Amino acid sequence: MARELVDDVHWIRNCHPDDGRHLHMSEYLLRDGTDTILVDSGSSHYREEIVSEVNRLTDGAGPDVVLLTHSTLPHTENVPAFEDEWGETETIAATGRFPEVVGLPDAEVRQLNQPVEFAGRPFTCIHPLLTDVTVSQWAYDHESGVLFTAEAFGHYHDAESCGQMSAEMEGGIPTEHIDDFYMDKLPFVDFLDREKLGDAFEMLFDILDVTYVAPIHGTPVAAEDIDDYVDDVMQALDPQSVDS
Repeated sequence: MARELVDDVHWIRNCHPDDGRHLHMSEYLLRDGTDTILVDSGSSHYREEIVSEVNRLTDGAGPDVVLLTHSTLPHTENVPAFEDEWGETETIAATGRFPEVVGLPDAEVRQLNQPVEFAGRPFTCIHPLLTDVTVSQWAYDHESGVLFTAEAFGHYHDAESCGQMSAEMEGGIPTEHIDDFYMDKLPFVDFLDREKLGDAFEMLFDILDVTYVAPIHGTPVAAEDIDDYVDDVMQALDPQSVDS
């Protein structure tokens, strides 16, 4: 079920049927020696599969840190079950205050746009450029160069593409799968300033040396495919393209 993106970063992938198409419900596990970080806890629907895969990858030790990109389901709902399975873990909420309001009374609040360490590993958590709710964060792992982007960079996929990375999909990620995902899951995009968003994307990828963009609901996007994906997103956000 898991695939390695780069050294020590594993994509734990589950696939969910969604109106005739498929949608990834993913978590990511970073393993450095005996220290383990799990990005998002995943849906309770796939809890057994996630626990089994984390046990396999960590020799039964489980994660030291659960880093949440969202404070909503399905990103958070396995946190209590994980503590029952592996004991107390450090949970990093995607909110800057009052994590108890979103059902995470023991979680630490996020720290955005400054260097932090989780299990001794350097990260920068970033205010997301695209998201479905304000209580969310992106996270950049400085060691691997992987950027975890929650809802952003998501897309649907066909059944035969389950588990494929962007470079393995013949013809790349279909533009209509990106368009439909954004229209369905991030409906506020009609109100975005496309020019500002495009400039923000360009600045972000100029600053960060990204090896993979790792969304929760999409295929990991390799560095060489990022520009094409961003172009497709900007096209999806163009009202004229939607109207046509």
